[in-house]
Amino acid sequence: MKLKHVGWVALSGLFAVSLAGCAAQNDQAAPTGSEQAVVQTEENQGPAAGQAAVDEQADAATAEQEAANPAELQIVDSGWFAADNGMVDFAVKVQNPNKTVEAIDPVIEVVGKDDSGNVIFDETIETPGVLPDSTYYYSYVAGSTADSSANSTEVVKPATVEFSITTPEGSWEATDQKLADVYVVQDGGAADTQFGAKEFTGTVTASESLDGATQSRVDVVLLDGNGKIEGGYFKIVDTQPGQAADYDIYAVGAPQYASYAVYASPWPEEDAA
Repeated sequence: MKLKHVGWVALSGLFAVSLAGCAAQNDQAAPTGSEQAVVQTEENQGPAAGQAAVDEQADAATAEQEAANPAELQIVDSGWFAADNGMVDFAVKVQNPNKTVEAIDPVIEVVGKDDSGNVIFDETIETPGVLPDSTYYYSYVAGSTADSSANSTEVVKPATVEFSITTPEGSWEATDQKLADVYVVQDGGAADTQFGAKEFTGTVTASESLDGATQSRVDVVLLDGNGKIEGGYFKIVDTQPGQAADYDIYAVGAPQYASYAVYASPWPEEDAA
């Protein structure tokens, strides 16, 4: 027992000398036995904590930059068709490329032109806010201001229709809300009605209330064989978080289409039509 005790003391002494040598080589004054803990912290926790700090600084810099100079909303796809009365049913796909700011009350401008390039109508439509890093679909009707000859009863239909979207100056607000994954749409299909229209039915469920909205708009977007927008229809429905709400949208004069998709977005009550 005595020899074992002496051996243990000797080994302990050697271990202490080894630690002291390491500390001397690295010019460290860490207490004996703490070096391993320090290494573990640097190797396992330091990089993650450091990256989190870098990400936080990057997010703050992005928020500051976007608040001062937000990127414009983008219309990345659009489509339209003219009804027999000359009115135009259209749909646009709008993206907000900013990560931290919402576009408040953006305005869609719709310009219809004849074969010669003359403007026959130029209308603006106010829309609800577009949340950051989100994609919205809007369907509307335009052409009520079409310019036709006072001596002619002929319906004027546009040869081309152009779309643009702008956000009023000072109408950007910081928010951490996003549109993604909030809405679930259960498509009930499309059926022909006895008066010739298509009826699209289904349910929409919002997991939360965005922008304080108690209503949601449901847009049925018609698509061609390449998945491009041909036009669309919409309806406003009352929604409560977590509860499915029925929708039925009648499409009068709908053109031939290859497929369709249904989208939902918040509709603040004051914007309801």
